[in-house]
Amino acid sequence: MHARIAGLVLLVAAGAAAEEPPGLAGSWRLSTTLSQDLSERIKAVAGSAHMSGGPRTWATETWLPWKANFGENDRLTVRDFLLAAVPAFDAIEIEQGPDEIKTVHGEGGSRIFNLKRESAGTSALSGERVKRQARLEGGQLVLESKGKEGSLKETLTLENAGARLVYVLRLEQKRLEGPLEARLVYDRAP
Repeated sequence: MHARIAGLVLLVAAGAAAEEPPGLAGSWRLSTTLSQDLSERIKAVAGSAHMSGGPRTWATETWLPWKANFGENDRLTVRDFLLAAVPAFDAIEIEQGPDEIKTVHGEGGSRIFNLKRESAGTSALSGERVKRQARLEGGQLVLESKGKEGSLKETLTLENAGARLVYVLRLEQKRLEGPLEARLVYDRAP
Protein backbone atom coordinates (compact mmCIF):
# COMPACT_ATOMS: atom_id res chain seq x y z
CA MET A 1 0.00 0.00 0.00
CA HIS A 2 2.77 2.43 0.96
CA ALA A 3 4.66 1.52 -2.22
CA ARG A 4 1.63 2.45 -4.33
CA ILE A 5 1.24 5.78 -2.55
CA ALA A 6 4.96 6.49 -2.92
CA GLY A 7 4.74 5.66 -6.64
CA LEU A 8 1.76 7.97 -7.06
CA VAL A 9 3.59 10.77 -5.23
CA LEU A 10 6.60 10.31 -7.52
CA LEU A 11 4.39 10.47 -10.63
CA VAL A 12 2.69 13.64 -9.44
CA ALA A 13 6.05 15.21 -8.53
CA ALA A 14 7.51 14.28 -11.92
CA GLY A 15 4.52 15.85 -13.67
CA ALA A 16 4.90 19.04 -11.62
CA ALA A 17 8.62 19.20 -12.39
CA ALA A 18 8.05 18.78 -16.16
CA GLU A 19 9.44 21.70 -18.08
CA GLU A 20 6.83 24.33 -18.88
CA PRO A 21 6.99 26.03 -22.27
CA PRO A 22 8.32 29.58 -22.08
CA GLY A 23 5.73 32.37 -22.36
CA LEU A 24 6.01 32.91 -26.11
CA ALA A 25 2.36 33.79 -26.77
CA GLY A 26 1.74 37.18 -28.33
CA SER A 27 2.70 39.39 -31.24
CA TRP A 28 6.34 39.88 -32.17
CA ARG A 29 7.90 42.47 -34.53
CA LEU A 30 11.27 42.00 -36.25
CA SER A 31 14.14 44.18 -35.06
CA THR A 32 16.09 44.78 -38.28
CA THR A 33 19.01 46.32 -36.40
CA LEU A 34 19.55 43.20 -34.26
CA SER A 35 18.69 40.59 -36.92
CA GLN A 36 20.70 39.12 -39.76
CA ASP A 37 19.56 40.10 -43.26
CA LEU A 38 17.44 37.12 -44.27
CA SER A 39 17.36 38.08 -47.96
CA GLU A 40 21.16 38.17 -48.14
CA ARG A 41 21.42 34.83 -46.29
CA ILE A 42 19.02 33.28 -48.83
CA LYS A 43 20.95 34.67 -51.80
CA ALA A 44 24.19 33.29 -50.37
CA VAL A 45 22.90 29.70 -50.26
CA ALA A 46 20.46 29.78 -53.20
CA GLY A 47 23.00 31.05 -55.72
CA SER A 48 22.60 33.39 -58.63
CA ALA A 49 19.29 34.73 -59.87
CA HIS A 50 20.26 33.48 -63.34
CA MET A 51 20.38 29.97 -64.75
CA SER A 52 23.77 28.45 -65.45
CA GLY A 53 24.66 26.00 -68.20
CA GLY A 54 23.94 26.08 -71.91
CA PRO A 55 26.06 27.18 -74.82
CA ARG A 56 28.52 29.99 -74.22
CA THR A 57 28.34 31.22 -77.81
CA TRP A 58 25.76 33.09 -79.86
CA ALA A 59 24.51 29.82 -81.36
CA THR A 60 21.62 28.41 -79.35
CA GLU A 61 20.78 25.59 -81.76
CA THR A 62 23.32 22.80 -82.01
CA TRP A 63 23.40 19.34 -83.50
CA LEU A 64 25.11 17.94 -80.44
CA PRO A 65 23.56 18.16 -76.98
CA TRP A 66 25.16 20.74 -74.71
CA LYS A 67 25.88 20.25 -71.07
CA ALA A 68 23.21 21.86 -68.89
CA ASN A 69 22.23 21.59 -65.28
CA PHE A 70 18.55 20.74 -65.56
CA GLY A 71 18.10 21.24 -61.80
CA GLU A 72 18.70 24.95 -62.29
CA ASN A 73 15.04 25.68 -62.91
CA ASP A 74 14.14 23.97 -59.61
CA ARG A 75 16.90 25.87 -57.80
CA LEU A 76 15.56 29.18 -59.12
CA THR A 77 12.04 28.21 -58.07
CA VAL A 78 13.24 27.53 -54.50
CA ARG A 79 15.27 30.77 -54.48
CA ASP A 80 12.28 32.82 -55.66
CA PHE A 81 9.96 31.14 -53.16
CA LEU A 82 12.30 31.84 -50.24
CA LEU A 83 12.87 35.46 -51.22
CA ALA A 84 9.13 36.00 -51.64
CA ALA A 85 8.61 34.60 -48.12
CA VAL A 86 10.95 37.12 -46.44
CA PRO A 87 8.20 39.71 -45.68
CA ALA A 88 6.32 37.03 -43.71
CA PHE A 89 9.17 37.17 -41.16
CA ASP A 90 8.52 40.84 -40.35
CA ALA A 91 6.05 39.76 -37.68
CA ILE A 92 5.17 36.54 -35.89
CA GLU A 93 2.04 35.72 -33.94
CA ILE A 94 2.38 32.88 -31.45
CA GLU A 95 -0.52 31.12 -29.79
CA GLN A 96 0.43 28.84 -26.95
CA GLY A 97 -1.63 26.22 -25.20
CA PRO A 98 -0.69 23.49 -22.74
CA ASP A 99 -0.32 20.92 -25.52
CA GLU A 100 0.47 22.89 -28.68
CA ILE A 101 2.15 25.90 -30.20
CA LYS A 102 0.72 27.70 -33.24
CA THR A 103 2.90 30.08 -35.26
CA VAL A 104 1.52 32.56 -37.76
CA HIS A 105 3.92 34.34 -40.10
CA GLY A 106 2.02 37.27 -41.61
CA GLU A 107 -0.36 36.23 -44.36
CA GLY A 108 1.94 33.29 -45.17
CA GLY A 109 -0.08 30.82 -43.15
CA SER A 110 0.05 29.07 -39.83
CA ARG A 111 1.60 25.93 -38.44
CA ILE A 112 0.63 23.89 -35.41
CA PHE A 113 3.14 21.91 -33.37
CA ASN A 114 2.04 19.44 -30.72
CA LEU A 115 4.18 19.44 -27.55
CA LYS A 116 3.14 15.91 -26.55
CA ARG A 117 3.55 13.98 -29.80
CA GLU A 118 4.74 14.17 -33.39
CA SER A 119 2.28 15.67 -35.87
CA ALA A 120 2.13 16.18 -39.63
CA GLY A 121 1.61 19.06 -42.02
CA THR A 122 2.38 20.23 -45.54
CA SER A 123 5.54 22.02 -46.60
CA ALA A 124 4.77 25.37 -48.21
CA LEU A 125 8.04 25.08 -50.15
CA SER A 126 7.70 21.62 -51.70
CA GLY A 127 4.06 20.71 -51.06
CA GLU A 128 5.18 17.44 -49.53
CA ARG A 129 3.89 16.00 -46.26
CA VAL A 130 6.26 16.74 -43.38
CA LYS A 131 6.56 15.44 -39.83
CA ARG A 132 6.49 18.14 -37.17
CA GLN A 133 7.83 17.92 -33.67
CA ALA A 134 8.11 20.45 -30.83
CA ARG A 135 10.22 19.97 -27.74
CA LEU A 136 11.67 21.97 -24.90
CA GLU A 137 15.43 22.04 -24.40
CA GLY A 138 16.73 24.06 -21.48
CA GLY A 139 14.17 26.86 -21.68
CA GLN A 140 14.22 26.95 -25.49
CA LEU A 141 11.40 25.82 -27.73
CA VAL A 142 12.66 23.74 -30.67
CA LEU A 143 10.36 23.25 -33.68
CA GLU A 144 11.35 20.73 -36.35
CA SER A 145 9.75 19.91 -39.68
CA LYS A 146 11.22 17.06 -41.74
CA GLY A 147 10.34 15.71 -45.17
CA LYS A 148 12.03 14.02 -48.14
CA GLU A 149 13.04 17.33 -49.75
CA GLY A 150 14.58 18.85 -46.64
CA SER A 151 14.25 19.89 -43.02
CA LEU A 152 13.64 23.04 -41.03
CA LYS A 153 14.78 23.52 -37.44
CA GLU A 154 13.66 26.60 -35.52
CA THR A 155 14.83 27.51 -32.03
CA LEU A 156 12.92 30.14 -30.07
CA THR A 157 14.45 31.69 -26.97
CA LEU A 158 13.08 34.45 -24.75
CA GLU A 159 15.51 37.14 -23.62
CA ASN A 160 15.37 40.49 -21.85
CA ALA A 161 12.78 39.35 -19.26
CA GLY A 162 10.44 38.05 -22.00
CA ALA A 163 10.45 41.27 -24.04
CA ARG A 164 12.66 39.86 -26.79
CA LEU A 165 12.43 36.68 -28.85
CA VAL A 166 15.50 35.21 -30.57
CA TYR A 167 14.46 33.05 -33.50
CA VAL A 168 17.19 30.92 -35.07
CA LEU A 169 16.37 28.92 -38.17
CA ARG A 170 18.25 26.32 -40.16
CA LEU A 171 16.77 25.13 -43.46
CA GLU A 172 18.33 22.24 -45.34
CA GLN A 173 16.89 21.76 -48.80
CA LYS A 174 18.40 19.67 -51.57
CA ARG A 175 18.20 22.51 -54.13
CA LEU A 176 20.26 24.89 -51.99
CA GLU A 177 24.05 25.05 -52.16
CA GLY A 178 24.22 24.69 -48.37
CA PRO A 179 22.05 25.10 -45.30
CA LEU A 180 20.25 28.40 -44.80
CA GLU A 181 21.00 29.67 -41.31
CA ALA A 182 19.70 32.93 -39.90
CA ARG A 183 19.29 34.62 -36.52
CA LEU A 184 16.29 36.91 -36.26
CA VAL A 185 15.48 39.02 -33.21
CA TYR A 186 11.94 40.14 -32.38
CA ASP A 187 10.56 42.60 -29.87
CA ARG A 188 7.23 41.96 -28.20
CA ALA A 189 4.60 44.12 -29.89
CA PRO A 190 2.51 46.41 -27.65
